[in-house]
Amino acid sequence: MLQLRMPRRAPLAALALALALALALGAASEPPGHDRIPPLIGDDARARRAAARELVAAEARGLVPGLVDAVFFTPRRFRGDLAWTLAELTGHTGAGESYYAWVEWLGSRDDFPPAPGYVEWKRSQLARIDPAYLRLLHEGVPARIRIEEIVFGGARLDGIPALDDPPHVGAAAAPLAADELVFGVVAGGAARAYPHRYLGWHEMANDVVGGEPLTLSYCTLCGSGVVYSARGGDGERERFGSSGLLFRSNKLMFDRATHSLWSQLTGEAVVGPRAAEGARLTALPATVTTWGAWRRAHPSTSAVVLAPSYGARWGFDYRPGAADQKRRGVRFPVWPKSARLPREEEILGLRLGAAAKAYPTAAAVAAGVVNDRLAETSVVVLAEPASGALRVYRRGARRFRRDAAGGLVDEQERLWSETETALLSPPGSGEEPLARLPAHLALWFGWYGFFPATEVWEPPSG
Repeated sequence: MLQLRMPRRAPLAALALALALALALGAASEPPGHDRIPPLIGDDARARRAAARELVAAEARGLVPGLVDAVFFTPRRFRGDLAWTLAELTGHTGAGESYYAWVEWLGSRDDFPPAPGYVEWKRSQLARIDPAYLRLLHEGVPARIRIEEIVFGGARLDGIPALDDPPHVGAAAAPLAADELVFGVVAGGAARAYPHRYLGWHEMANDVVGGEPLTLSYCTLCGSGVVYSARGGDGERERFGSSGLLFRSNKLMFDRATHSLWSQLTGEAVVGPRAAEGARLTALPATVTTWGAWRRAHPSTSAVVLAPSYGARWGFDYRPGAADQKRRGVRFPVWPKSARLPREEEILGLRLGAAAKAYPTAAAVAAGVVNDRLAETSVVVLAEPASGALRVYRRGARRFRRDAAGGLVDEQERLWSETETALLSPPGSGEEPLARLPAHLALWFGWYGFFPATEVWEPPSG
């Protein structure tokens, strides 16, 4: 503590001056807060340079996460001083003025923890895009992910409109082509198809199938479509929407009851009240297949059908493939990377507890039947011969293969039946059904970004 010696009978003015000096020196010893960032990103060049020199002189490393966020909100012509400040504080010169490059670099580091007030800073910046973000973040909010890795994905809260209880028709009335891709779901004994042409735009469906509430969430960026049970622990139905925010290029959902953020890929609540509870959604089996194959397997299925005029209000073109074409080339930062597979190779991802495994879909479809093991569980991955759809089941001690007619048989040449929920043993065998396991498609970079310890299945050589 600084002590100032004054004459024993100092005048009142001298005492006041000493007090002011002590306060000023005390304030100078405090590290700069996030309130010192705005001058660095304004349009006053002199103020930007002064703020940059101040932060570097103060070695304000705790402001690095906030400065990285500031890059996003700073016009490119004003980013020079900001980039210089970041480079001086971090010693990293490879990111230049690129926001995404700085996000990836920061994500890979754990030696720049945010200074107090960071969440409020980020909250205030996101509120410039949409004031609704004020409901999602606040200082001290429970979080299971690093908030500095959350980025804006280009749409406001609920800016990607979810399909809430979408209209559906019987199979005969569905105007879908046989080769059109659908997400197929069976719940409560009922089957329903969700055409990819709609989910490519809406990315979320809150629905009830066979009396069971569910949420189908599709992250178009990382190619993962996951179906979760939407029945809460208290039995009440949960509804979700798209937050417009991303974590490692994967969409963050939010629940409409508490405005907590949830990971689309893992089903975990990651920010907010539900994160404090450790809440996690239960994944349900779902199948990406063609409408023709789904309808043959489930003649009584219903299908979601939307009028073109419904999507027109948001500028959505419901023709198959239009949504994919619209976002072609769009990328967001993901810092965990692996060159083991091509970045955008499609895989079937399977998680059992803490273990994860990726099955390259082209190789799995070519194999037809994959008898495999993950952790302590024996599994079989089956490719539907006609459509190439993939499903995963427990297999116990059995090994399966296809017979000449395409049927699924075990070592004893017994024919098993394949359903959406289980493999059924031959009548009279007395064996228990082998349950289906939730697994879903994803692009390699998106899967690896969350599960860097994942195993990768390789077809046997020869």
